Amino acid sequence: MLGGFIVCGLAGLVCILLGYLIWVKKQLTLIAGYSQDTFKGDKEKLAKAVGLFTIIVGMLTILLPFALEFISTIFGIIFGIVVIFGSIGLLAYINKLNSK
Repeated sequence: MLGGFIVCGLAGLVCILLGYLIWVKKQLTLIAGYSQDTFKGDKEKLAKAVGLFTIIVGMLTILLPFALEFISTIFGIIFGIVVIFGSIGLLAYINKLNSK
């Protein structure tokens, strides 16, 4: 039980750190599949969208074991749905940015 809290906490903190580096420090090379040569869109909007999404996923990951332990296991399913549909929405937004 304690191991899950520790693992989710560390994974969440890593996600928050990566989101900060992408959004604030504009280290776009941390984005998987990003190539400066092929991306034609607004790099500021890309950094903000990916960084913010990564920070949100990190915070949800930190909160996940608490919700599973003290509220209900349905939050695991909700977490998965939020991450999947958020990722799909983020990919659609990135493709929209790149098509301009």
